[in-house]
Amino acid sequence: MKWPNCFKLQKLDRYIIKKFLGTYFFSLALIIIVIVVFDYNEKIDKFVNSNATMNEIIFDYYLNLAPYYANTFSALFVFI
Repeated sequence: MKWPNCFKLQKLDRYIIKKFLGTYFFSLALIIIVIVVFDYNEKIDKFVNSNATMNEIIFDYYLNLAPYYANTFSALFVFI
């Protein structure tokens, strides 16, 4: 099946989409890393007092926290 010409992306369209998505995911990843570092520094005492293993901290807590903040900030980073 051939696509009509109106659905084909030109070079400029591909370039703009690639630049937009690259900037979007880079800035989103950067803010998530900053959030995780600050959150870990705030809660390190709670992690030590509860005898949480590094496996639990990373896979149970931060792998659930990162998508939450990514979803929260994604609308903001569309405009950046």
